[in-house]
Amino acid sequence: MNVIQIGTGKMGQRWLDALLASPDVDLVGVVEPVDSLRQAAIDKTGLDSAHAFPSVETALASETAFDAAIIVTPPPSHRSLAEQLLRAGKHVLLEKPLSTNMDDARELVDCAAHTGQTLMVAQNYRHHRGFPELRHAIHRGQIGAVSAVNVRFEKDTRTMFGEGDFRYSMEHVLLVDMSIHHFDLIRAALGTNPRRLYAQTWHVPGGNYQYDAAASVLMTMDSGTTVSYTGNWASFGPETSWNADWEFVGDAGRMLWTDEGLTLHRWGEAALDLEVAEPPDAQGVLVREFVTAIAAGAQPPTHARDNINSLAIVFAAIESSLSGEVIAFD
Repeated sequence: MNVIQIGTGKMGQRWLDALLASPDVDLVGVVEPVDSLRQAAIDKTGLDSAHAFPSVETALASETAFDAAIIVTPPPSHRSLAEQLLRAGKHVLLEKPLSTNMDDARELVDCAAHTGQTLMVAQNYRHHRGFPELRHAIHRGQIGAVSAVNVRFEKDTRTMFGEGDFRYSMEHVLLVDMSIHHFDLIRAALGTNPRRLYAQTWHVPGGNYQYDAAASVLMTMDSGTTVSYTGNWASFGPETSWNADWEFVGDAGRMLWTDEGLTLHRWGEAALDLEVAEPPDAQGVLVREFVTAIAAGAQPPTHARDNINSLAIVFAAIESSLSGEVIAFD
């Protein structure tokens, strides 16, 4: 399958590496409006300059034939770029989040359905170390019915992204740009969607973030499970991994997932460290899922119509934090 990549900045470099290493696709072009980044992508990939474009419009108007596009651009651009490509008959693999508001997300889901093209959201954390084994253990009932989940995420990113990065002037940055990963993992681990939610956010001083970079979210899932999530992207305290630290409490036991690994503690038995496989390159797995689904005429695991349920948690949390009210999901 011939693909182009749109956006070759910091995160775009990781995707270029994945596409160049993938046996499933051929990278035939890049789109990047910044001249220096576009030239760097040419140097990295070995592409001819005729296949490096300043805009999606020029790529579509060129003689470069491609079947799909990987979008790795700031979130506000997602709806317009994805819709343009879907309507041009291209499949789209889109970096999270699907969109920056629910109306645009619904329009993209409808556009994919109308055009018959595949629209997939990159939720690479589903392939991080320990999560596949955790999900399998939960779904097999190794701790019984899950009554509570506690998630703690702490990272100090106040200067990590570099001066002028879009995240530092982005409203609700933690929820939109980071917590979407954790919310998607909650749904994937439990196999259920939220019923209601209450959230608060707050500003952490002493860094580059203009708006709130910390949040607490309390959710009740359709299964009755209570989820307590606290995240801080400008933390002063001990940091967790990017995956966060997780505790699942069930009627038959308890499971812990941290950067240290995966621990199962069934009630009345000694705690047991479970074996976890070293993860493959997550972006490479996502590319394979994308290509395999298209070839089979099926939907990939994180297709847009499903992923909109993860995004809905983000915007319900934003709404709750602004209104001070509990939000019920439709």
